[in-house]
Amino acid sequence: MNGISPLDELNDLKSAASWMLTTITEYEKGSVNRKDTSDLAKKALKKIKRYVPNDNEKITYEAILDLCVSLTTIDRALGNFEKFYLESLKEELDNIIAN
Repeated sequence: MNGISPLDELNDLKSAASWMLTTITEYEKGSVNRKDTSDLAKKALKKIKRYVPNDNEKITYEAILDLCVSLTTIDRALGNFEKFYLESLKEELDNIIAN
């Protein structure tokens, strides 16, 4: 596993979204495999669950949790579904980062 580092400190939810987007990009490049990506996402999910969102982040918090849970299942996305799955995740993460 040389293409991505684990989610370190979580100071805001946009950094978690950026980390997930980077993780997906590295996965698509082949820098990290399915299992490692899933394992990293599971570790990140634990950190996100411990994060206490401020009032402005409450809606985003639920979306980030859902997206991270989805990323943990990347090891199950196969074939044509994988492309749709990754594009959908990236689109949602881009929307969170942009807002």
